[in-house]
Amino acid sequence: MKTISMRTALMTGAALLAMSLPLAAQEVPAGAQERGYLLLPELHEMMPEERTKMEAFMQRVQADTVKSTKTYDEPLKIAMMFPSLETSDAWARLNISTRARLEEMGIPFEVTEFMIRPDEHDRQGVQVEQVLGGDFDYVVIGPSEYQVQKSNITRLAEAMPTLVMNVVNPFVDTLGTDKQPLTHVGFDHTIGAEALCRWVIGETGGEGTFALVRYIPGLIDSQRSDHFAECVTANSNMTLVDEFEANGDRELAFSGGQALLSRHPDITMLHAGNTAVALGVLSAAAERGKLDDVIINGWGGGADELKSIKEGGLKVTAFRVNDDWGVSVAEAIRAHAEGDDVPVVLAATIKPIDYSMTAEQIDAETDYAFRYSGQLDR
Repeated sequence: MKTISMRTALMTGAALLAMSLPLAAQEVPAGAQERGYLLLPELHEMMPEERTKMEAFMQRVQADTVKSTKTYDEPLKIAMMFPSLETSDAWARLNISTRARLEEMGIPFEVTEFMIRPDEHDRQGVQVEQVLGGDFDYVVIGPSEYQVQKSNITRLAEAMPTLVMNVVNPFVDTLGTDKQPLTHVGFDHTIGAEALCRWVIGETGGEGTFALVRYIPGLIDSQRSDHFAECVTANSNMTLVDEFEANGDRELAFSGGQALLSRHPDITMLHAGNTAVALGVLSAAAERGKLDDVIINGWGGGADELKSIKEGGLKVTAFRVNDDWGVSVAEAIRAHAEGDDVPVVLAATIKPIDYSMTAEQIDAETDYAFRYSGQLDR
């Protein structure tokens, strides 16, 4: 397998971490041991220098581009493995913003794309074999589901610098070993869930009922749906009355929305676990004439969700400052290629956008968040 120049002479962030902070000597929280992965606050509590490194690195991500001064003998070969065959535009924006930032930095690269639907776990496993048998310098993988793909992620990380997308939760047993990815780049879904929780309690006065319309079972759905439900019930008088497994599918979410509205005609909120689910539930509420009566959220804040908020459909979304995601990937690849340290986690900003904002205010948010990816024709 081809390696980039200097790679054998450079010590990766994982190796440095293993030398300076052997995990066996750390106080791993019991909850993390039980889960098998660390929440971002737990990681930063264990390794406070990682918080400092991440915050400094994100300033670099958000700043104007600085040209690379390194000479590359040939383009970096990058495998992009994304569960992007879905409704959300987040993965397309990630792809565009990563490429655009690398181009601005003057770094030559070649990208090979491997795409799946979010629930195609086995197909992604086949693609991992293709990447391992190929000739790549870096792999950027959005797992179909983080825990399902754990063994494949560790195999990739042993073979080449690996950037894991859409999670900020290092596995406990690979942290500080040669199976640790170069970095984890994403948005902290628990922060998004807490932001939605605070918004809903403020909007409802903490009274009423809600149901969960779930995304694909696994880490992301647990952090989005379960964390939201726990936050709301712990901090208000709202009651969780039902849930539906929509598996990230828009049509299934439409059916689930219909069923939940039939069983609970006076329900206050239907919490959706991703964009496709949100739009499916929204269609169900519209068909029943319930758009004004029930709160439905988006997750991610892509173009479809923002359009719906402007038009009076969705009431709120956990909005990801999306292009910081792709810029983080480009800057992490550059840092590693130039021999600089890369934080274990790079977490971009996530915050609520809601129906009380004007179209102009929403557009102002997206001017920066979509500064590279712009208006997509999908």
